[in-house]
This record gives sequence, structure tokens and C-alpha cells, in this order.
Amino acid sequence: ARARRLVDELGREGLALPRGGEVETDIVYFALPEESRVSVEELCRRLEGEHGVKIGGGYARPGEAGVNYIRAVTHMDVDDEGIDRAVQGIVKLVHGR
Repeated sequence: ARARRLVDELGREGLALPRGGEVETDIVYFALPEESRVSVEELCRRLEGEHGVKIGGGYARPGEAGVNYIRAVTHMDVDDEGIDRAVQGIVKLVHGR
């Protein structure tokens, strides 16, 4: 449920979601929009340092050259507040709001 919520929120904010945002596990992949204010590397670094949210970047799907996906895992230690913090931090860093 938390992975689904994260995907829904990121999709509403214009982040690219592979497979149309389908959620099968607690792992969520997304990509930055073209107009992002930060790079994947900067997002990962700043999101952890400024918001306490750890994500990983640099993932690619077969057949999708040039797409640099970011991975977030909504494991059992991630609560609703953690999802809120992740979404707020990503939106702030990507869109500046």
C-alpha cells in the first residue's frame, strides 16, 4: 500500500514511472522529468542529507537506453510519515517547491 501511494504521488508530480506505474512489490522505480532542477546523483545525495530518505539511482531497464531510473524501497521500517517525507523532499528538490 505504501509503494502504491508513493507511485501515485510521484506520478501526480510528473515523474516518469516504468510499466505505467504498475506496483508489484515494495520496490518503486521512477525517473526525473526533463525539467528537473537536480540530477539523479544530486537528488539521491540531497534527499538523504536534507530529508533523511535513502534512495538509489543509476538503474536502467532493458530496451530503455538513456533512462536513468531511481529506486526506492518501502520496506517494513518505512511508515506513512516516511512516505510523506520522501514525496515532499523529492518534489522540493525536483521542482523547487
